[in-house]
Amino acid sequence: MATLDRNSPIPLYYQLYTILLGQIKSGEYKPGDMLPTEISIITEYNVSRATVRQAVLDLMRNGYVIREKSRGTFVKDYSNTVGYTGSAKYFSAYSSRGGQIPLNSVVLAKAVIDAPKAIQEILCLEPGEKVFYLKRLRYVNGEVNTFVEDWLPYKYCEGIEAFDFSNEASLYKILEETYHIVPNHTTRTFESSSATTNEEIQSLEIRKNNSLLRCEGYVSFGEDVPLEYYVALIKGKYTVRI
Repeated sequence: MATLDRNSPIPLYYQLYTILLGQIKSGEYKPGDMLPTEISIITEYNVSRATVRQAVLDLMRNGYVIREKSRGTFVKDYSNTVGYTGSAKYFSAYSSRGGQIPLNSVVLAKAVIDAPKAIQEILCLEPGEKVFYLKRLRYVNGEVNTFVEDWLPYKYCEGIEAFDFSNEASLYKILEETYHIVPNHTTRTFESSSATTNEEIQSLEIRKNNSLLRCEGYVSFGEDVPLEYYVALIKGKYTVRI
């Protein structure tokens, strides 16, 4: 039986997380199996309830288990879990089996508009400056996955509204090839969220209270010049057939 190293600088909850994850990935606990109860894990590993809860919470956040009220915590089928990889320039999806997954987009809106005050501050714009606004639905392997809104200072990309951003068209590829702008830094913040408008609910094909992952991003180029601000709502549950 795997044990915890109490002299290690690695937190106990993370050691416990890796043990439980190893048991799931090895098949000791299969999809649909219930994990041992908190009391069982506390007794077996001689840890606090808080340590157990943190370890299980991390398993939940990473999509390996699901907690059902009054029943227990069960192992999920994570074989088709989708992850993302990317840089400041490009963004792609892959499956847990290692295969690349097709991405495509449907444009919901695009326009050159006066920068809202909040966007002015984020992108360091002067009052009255324009931004290019782009709203899209992104699909992973043909299934709706992400509702995303982008704002870019129009002074860096005049005429960009003429491009077709549906299907495989890449915003960053257009910026690089047409405007010679190469993003070099991005900051992404992820947090749990939910849809706040009927458009988001209908577009993502979800219920009002479904959990979503919200990604807020800031992209810059050159000497840390603000280039893009975006907000993406990512569905928390979907199926990808590889």
